[in-house]
Amino acid sequence: MPQSLSSPRLSLCLATYNRARYLDRYLTHHLTALDAARVDYELVVSDNGSSDETPEILAGYVSRFPRMRVSRQAQNVGVYPNILTTLYQARGEVIVSIADDDMAIPDQLFTYVRRMEDDPALVMIQAPWFLMDETRDNAVTGKFYDFDGEVQFERGQFSNCLGFVIQKHVFPECWLMRRSALPYIAGPMPRFTYSYFAMLAHALSQGDVLFCPEPYLLATSVSKGSNAHIGNMEAMESWDVYRGGLELIASYARQFNPGALPDAGALGDAIQGFVFERMVVAAKLQVQARRWSNAYQILRRLHAYDLMPNIGLGADDVARLAAIETALLECRQRGASQIVVSNNVPEEILGLMNPIEGARVIRENAIGASDGVRAYCRLEETQTSSMRAQDFTCDIAQTMQRFPVFPLNP
Repeated sequence: MPQSLSSPRLSLCLATYNRARYLDRYLTHHLTALDAARVDYELVVSDNGSSDETPEILAGYVSRFPRMRVSRQAQNVGVYPNILTTLYQARGEVIVSIADDDMAIPDQLFTYVRRMEDDPALVMIQAPWFLMDETRDNAVTGKFYDFDGEVQFERGQFSNCLGFVIQKHVFPECWLMRRSALPYIAGPMPRFTYSYFAMLAHALSQGDVLFCPEPYLLATSVSKGSNAHIGNMEAMESWDVYRGGLELIASYARQFNPGALPDAGALGDAIQGFVFERMVVAAKLQVQARRWSNAYQILRRLHAYDLMPNIGLGADDVARLAAIETALLECRQRGASQIVVSNNVPEEILGLMNPIEGARVIRENAIGASDGVRAYCRLEETQTSSMRAQDFTCDIAQTMQRFPVFPLNP
């Protein structure tokens, strides 16, 4: 099928930054599949000012694949602004955005492109995705949300769609969009509303939205090294904006589907139940990331509602680890460049702490010459003779008073 420079059938959008190690896999996989299927397409790439080999790799592919267009931000503008750049650069009738560490399932993707072409009422198709673990040779470890059979919501059916999203615990992050509807759907990331819930609400304002149970995407959920997946980072701390997104859809339903919503109390309970589930996931991810104070704070908020979920580690242990982590952080924030931890804090406990940026955590026998301030992080111990006038102490036992253990363990 000949390519139309003005409006190809499909725009595949890639926003990338310093992810050179993924690009050969991504570009080879998608460009080969698109060419083999003889799909009229373009690949739109925005490099967010990468400092690694990304520009050279992209240039090599552009020279061989004329349907690929690459732009480069003058400076890093942030993840979502860079994604938005690719969407508005797209010229295709149907737009899909796929992250640089994810891969499309080509046959299913092309099936959904045809569905949108065949049904002009559709402005968006939503689907779950398969989860990949990069540390296990990209093994598929599960499917992010699930439901039986296709469900299509007509334009303006906010209340029905909200009920479906809450009941099936849907996250509308994996989508195909009709480009003509883009200006009405996508914009800068809102502060208090999860962007993909907002996009879903705006899409329902413009046309029909189809939810399909078959994934068209393999998404990296566990990454090697420092390449943290942004979806995981959001899951660790974004439950309040998830609430905001559901409330936005509910507000649209209140206005445009009068009488369709339950009373405010029942609606609040349903939204709160969704948020509670996400808070439990967040607490588990915080524990896995060894961010003990964060995990403790989430558990405290859940405990306010008489909830104490199993997050893979006893809540009392989380409290104690949070206190030690906080004591170390306080030492750094009070100006210490060396934090001397007493020997009665077990080594295995220190091994569970993340590094403190800007400070070395050491034992007293490792003290060396230093002009910087030392903090002596003690557990009910007396002052040591190695302290100088500029140094100070921090008593972990006192810090623990701010992290009382929970009355129940899971």
